[in-house]
Amino acid sequence: MNGFTRIFLVLLRLCIGWHFLFEGIEKIESIRTGPTETSKPFSSAGYLREANGPLGEFFRRQVGDLDENALDRLTLRGDELSPELVSDWQGYVHRFAAHYEFDNAQLQAAEGKLAEAKTNAVKWLRDGDITVERNWPGATVNPTIKVPERIKEYRDKLRQARAMENTYLPAFEYDVLKQKLRTAKADAAKMRTELLAALDKPLKDGLASIELTSEQKQIRTPVPPAAPSSKQQWMDNIVAYGLTAVGACLLLGLFTRLSCLLGAAFLCSLYLAMPAFPWLPEPLKTEGHYLFINKNLIEMLALLALATTRSGRWFGIDGLVRCLLPWNWRRAPAPAPTGRYERVVAASSIR
Repeated sequence: MNGFTRIFLVLLRLCIGWHFLFEGIEKIESIRTGPTETSKPFSSAGYLREANGPLGEFFRRQVGDLDENALDRLTLRGDELSPELVSDWQGYVHRFAAHYEFDNAQLQAAEGKLAEAKTNAVKWLRDGDITVERNWPGATVNPTIKVPERIKEYRDKLRQARAMENTYLPAFEYDVLKQKLRTAKADAAKMRTELLAALDKPLKDGLASIELTSEQKQIRTPVPPAAPSSKQQWMDNIVAYGLTAVGACLLLGLFTRLSCLLGAAFLCSLYLAMPAFPWLPEPLKTEGHYLFINKNLIEMLALLALATTRSGRWFGIDGLVRCLLPWNWRRAPAPAPTGRYERVVAASSIR
């Protein structure tokens, strides 16, 4: 291996390390800062929920499916609301009260609004009305239909979108649906949003009607959203701090081969979550068009290639550590004789 090959392999390692390090630091900083008016904390939930590759079902199960969660909240358990919906509402009431620093009287009023919202939600889910938007060629109407009917439409649209993605596309082995699948998913998401908004509206309106003091009215910031689950926080921290650690080790040339393998494993999981298969819907935020090969796979193979070299010893702390270890202080072997005279001298010395 000549010197130029080593130089470019080290540069490749440094570039990948910088990429990992910058991504990790940016994610850690967003988590530390929290939600602001211009940015949101890093969360892997959005990416994992869109995973459609061989590991897609595994990743979606870790973060929870938005549609399954919505249907669970929109389904009655006999005459009772789902426990998940009740827990969400109680959490919102507690955050609302803490945000405005309610006194005891206001807390009692908030509990009363919660009980009233639960009673009304049961009636609404069983036989309530909801206004929907119907788009026809050349006209848009807003009829009022029954809530159970709208929930059934939502289930049917969701079933249609999943059949397109999980049955039709693999059968054709090509994305023949293209915009039709995106439209079906968008319609299902719109139904989910409007149903959940209408379900939550009575509680939020009830809490907003509680009389506030003059000091409480000065609070202009919105009620903070619910914190992600402990599993979600654990996954986000693993990604953010793992990227930072691997990137720093690649830049410093420390534990280089292990860092290359860890980075390659991470990129492999990303590829298996959302691969560039022709029968899968193309992600909306791609910079180009891929067929089986995408940037994650290329960078993964580059890291695996680097793991077979000694780039950390050529330029990095691994080389410094090797020089400092006493058991590596061995005399270099004498070069093998090349000329005829050298071979004769070496043979005579052996005798």
